[in-house]
Amino acid sequence: MQRPSRLNELATMMIKQAKLLKHSGLVAEARELARRALALRSYDRLAMQPVRIRVRR
Repeated sequence: MQRPSRLNELATMMIKQAKLLKHSGLVAEARELARRALALRSYDRLAMQPVRIRVRR
């Protein structure tokens, strides 16, 4: 299992923070924070990932 990257962890924390803002009544701020978090998460998924290569002997 692969450990999540720091960008993904940051996006997760931003989503949690957005939920708290929404429950506090700050819906517009929560929506903007959630949009930024989703953009970070999609950027992280588009990053280059190592690919396993089989070695023939």
